[in-house]
Amino acid sequence: MTVKEIVAAVKAQRPEITSVFFVGCGASMAELYPGKYFLEARAKKLRASIYTANEFNYSTPSSVDASAIVVTCSLSGTTPETVAASKKAMELGATVISVTHIDGSPLALASHYQIIHGFEKNYAAKMEKMTNVLALAAEILNTYEGYADYDAMQDGLSKIYDIIENAASTVLPAAKKFAVDYKDMPILYVMSSGATTKVAYSFSSFLMMEMQWVNSSSFSDGEFFHGPFEMVDKDVHYLLLMNDGPTRPM
Repeated sequence: MTVKEIVAAVKAQRPEITSVFFVGCGASMAELYPGKYFLEARAKKLRASIYTANEFNYSTPSSVDASAIVVTCSLSGTTPETVAASKKAMELGATVISVTHIDGSPLALASHYQIIHGFEKNYAAKMEKMTNVLALAAEILNTYEGYADYDAMQDGLSKIYDIIENAASTVLPAAKKFAVDYKDMPILYVMSSGATTKVAYSFSSFLMMEMQWVNSSSFSDGEFFHGPFEMVDKDVHYLLLMNDGPTRPM
């Protein structure tokens, strides 16, 4: 089913939805964040929140019930905590939409609806998870409240993968130079804001610490002068991921 078909089916079964929860672990949780950020910024009635899966399991919000949509996400569809969160949300009566690369995976089976995304084809395909979740958020908002910029959003989504692929190829030389120049850095601080806040978190925690074994930390650039600034020194490295959204002046 397409995102549009999924939300239409949910609406037919649940005419009134008040809450949307985004649940995952690690990079998958981070890639849910733009959808949550969008709904939080644009919805007037719908409440949106994001949880790492085990926090959702151990401290489940009281509003997870028949009036909620819970979006769970795992690339492989086998992350135990996320599968458990999906099952718990279903048991509590919520409508559960899973986002995964593997159809028939445990996560896919523990949900009412599934968004199956690509991954291997190219760099743009690796962004299908995040893009599909953003499209889902826009569809939920338009269906339950109306969204004045819905058509513009659909136009943008239709063009985004070519833009991503072009951007990735354009930045590759600079990325290689960065890797060579700073491969021995003792720590990298990564900062961003707005919809890309969790991109900084993901870059720091998973691309740096998990994959490169480089010490790293992330924070909102709105916090730079409220603590992190004290660590600035000629031998300390910072990476700013600057988005083009409303928080760009930060």
